[in-house]
Amino acid sequence: MEKRINEEGFTAPKGIGSEIPHYVFDYPAEDELQVRAYIQRLLQQTSLNIVEINLFRFLLSLFEDELDELIEISEEGGYEELVKTFQTILEDQNYIVKAFIEQAGDAELIFITGVGNAFPFLRSSQLLIKLSDNAFRKPIVLFYPGYFTGIELRLFGILRNEDRYQLSRIS
Repeated sequence: MEKRINEEGFTAPKGIGSEIPHYVFDYPAEDELQVRAYIQRLLQQTSLNIVEINLFRFLLSLFEDELDELIEISEEGGYEELVKTFQTILEDQNYIVKAFIEQAGDAELIFITGVGNAFPFLRSSQLLIKLSDNAFRKPIVLFYPGYFTGIELRLFGILRNEDRYQLSRIS
């Protein structure tokens, strides 16, 4: 992957439609700690301006002013009610896309991590679809603790994702 992201033109649009590619780096969930260490080493060694967006921390940042309310919802309505609350708020495409673009800043490449921690509150494929719908023009590498079949994502190697999204394996 290191060689690939440092290739000339990797972060620039190419081809007729000039689509910016989104990649997936899938790995067995039990290798999470090794992958985290690899990402940190890669971020320190590259000359590219890469921004890592951890989906769980991103999600918390969206709700930092409402954390007490969310805890109350969880205590009163349980886990299912909390998931419903998140889903209702995150359906607002403009809200989540605007926040993501803010965090991405002037990055040349974005690494999305923390996918497993954010599930089921925020699904990576839903976010990628929203970004694509809003013509987000930066390449993304999704670090995915599971398996990418070439067509669908299987979180932790077992949970099937119904959303279809055009990704390419980076390796």
